[in-house]
Amino acid sequence: MKKLRHTYILLILLLLCSQSEAVTKYAFLSGLLNARGIDWSSSPEAEYDDPGGFMLRTGYITDDITNLDSPVTRREALRWCIQSLGLAFEADLLSDYPSGFTDANTLSGFERGCLVVASNMNPQLFDKTGTFSGKSALSNQDYNSLMSRVMQASSHLTLDMIRNPLDGIRVFIHREGVPSGIPSWRVYAYGMNRETANNVRNLLKSQGIESSLTGGGSNSGVRTAKLEDFNEARRFIAFLNFRKIRYRLIPIVSNPKTRIVPRFWVMAAIDPSYWKILPVASGSGPNTLSPLSRIVAHSGAGAAINAGFFAVLKGGKGYPIGALKVAGRDFGQLYEGRGGLGWNDDDEALFGVPTEEDYSVYEMNNVIQAGPLLLDGGIPAHSEEDFPSAFTSARHPRSAVGINSSGQWVFMIVDGRNGMHSSGATISELTEILRGQQVTYALNLDGGGSTELIVDGRIYNSPSDGYERNISYALGAIAR
Repeated sequence: MKKLRHTYILLILLLLCSQSEAVTKYAFLSGLLNARGIDWSSSPEAEYDDPGGFMLRTGYITDDITNLDSPVTRREALRWCIQSLGLAFEADLLSDYPSGFTDANTLSGFERGCLVVASNMNPQLFDKTGTFSGKSALSNQDYNSLMSRVMQASSHLTLDMIRNPLDGIRVFIHREGVPSGIPSWRVYAYGMNRETANNVRNLLKSQGIESSLTGGGSNSGVRTAKLEDFNEARRFIAFLNFRKIRYRLIPIVSNPKTRIVPRFWVMAAIDPSYWKILPVASGSGPNTLSPLSRIVAHSGAGAAINAGFFAVLKGGKGYPIGALKVAGRDFGQLYEGRGGLGWNDDDEALFGVPTEEDYSVYEMNNVIQAGPLLLDGGIPAHSEEDFPSAFTSARHPRSAVGINSSGQWVFMIVDGRNGMHSSGATISELTEILRGQQVTYALNLDGGGSTELIVDGRIYNSPSDGYERNISYALGAIAR
C-alpha cells in the first residue's frame, strides 16, 4: 500500500511538471524523494515545510540547496540523483573515466564522475548523447524520464566498470543495490599531531559536539559521535577545510529493505607474467604498523591489498598473527587450524589448512596465513576454522586473495559498515561473489577497518574507519 501511495504521488508530480514551463528545485526534490520511496513530509527527521529543508537536515543530499523556486539545472539534477542513490563514492572514484560526452570538461570532477555512473549504470539515468549541457534547465521530458528511472533503480540497480590502469592488471568495479534508510553522520578528521587533535576535540565540545581521539603521534585524529543533524557535520567540515585538515564523511544508515542493501566490491586480476606476488611491509618490517599507502610507496607495488591478521602494541608496533614467510625467511608463527597460502617464485601456489599429515602449504618459499579458506578447486570450503559466528555470519568489510580459472592472481575487497555505499558481506556471500568471478582458490584475509585495495597509487575502496588503518603487512604485485 505504501509503495502504491508513493507511485500515485509521483504520477501527480510528473503530471504537474509536464504542464509547467520549468521544473523548480522544489518540484524536482519532491519528485526525487517520492521516486526513492522517502515520505519526507511525515518523516520525524523532517521538521521542515519543504524537501530542501529535509535534505539539509538529514544530509540525504549533501549539497547546499537554496532558491527552491528557481529552475533546477541538468547538472544539479545529475548530482542529486546520484547522491540520493548512494553513488557518491563511485562518482568520485570514476571522475577521471571517459564519459563519452563532448562537453564533460565544463563539469566539476565529481559531476564528471556522476555522469559516468549515470550513463553506465543499469537502469541508465542519462543516455549517452554527445553533449550534456549541464547549465541548461532540466526539461519536463527529462524530468519525467529521470523520475521513472530513479524509481526503477530504487528496486534494482547495478553498475559494472572495468579499468586497465597498468599492463597486466585489470580492475573490475561492481555496485549493486541502493540505501533505503535515512542517514546520520560521522566526521573523521585525521593526519594531525596529538596537540592539534586535542584542540579540535575541545573546540567541538564547546559547540556541543561529542567526539573521541583516534590514532596517535603524527597520525592522530578526531571522530565525532553520531550526528543526526547534517548541519552540525557541515559546520565541522567548514572548520576543517579552513584549517586544511583532512577528513572523511561517513554515513550511518540502517536499511529496512534488507533484500536490496547496497554492496560494492572491487577485484584486481593480476597477470603473473607481468607481476610477481610478494608479502610486503613498511621499511621497518611487519612489526611496525603502517598504512597501506606507505607500504606501497616503500615496496613499489603496482597493486596491493591488506593481508593477514595482526596484533597491535603501543607506539605503533605490532606483529603478524599466524605464519608469514618472505623469500624463505620466517616473520610469524604458525597458527594451528587456520587457512593459509603458500607459493614459490614460479607462482605455484597452494591454498589449505594445516593438518598433522599435511603442512605442505607452509613449506613454500612465501607464506601468509589468515582464514577461513573460502574456495578449494572452485568448491566452497565450508569451514569456519573456529572463527566466531559474529565474524563469519555478520556482514563486514572483507578482503580476499585467490587465483582464477585463467591462472591470474586475484585481489578482492568488499566495502562495508556504510549503509549508503556498501553493507559488507558474510563469509558465504564473499565466497559466492568470488565464485561468480571464476575464482577457483581463495583465502579470506583480515577485513573490517583494515580492508583496502590500492592499484597504481589509487585507493579503490572506502575504508570503514574513514581513513587508512595501520596494518602489519600486505600482499603486493611487484613488476617483473
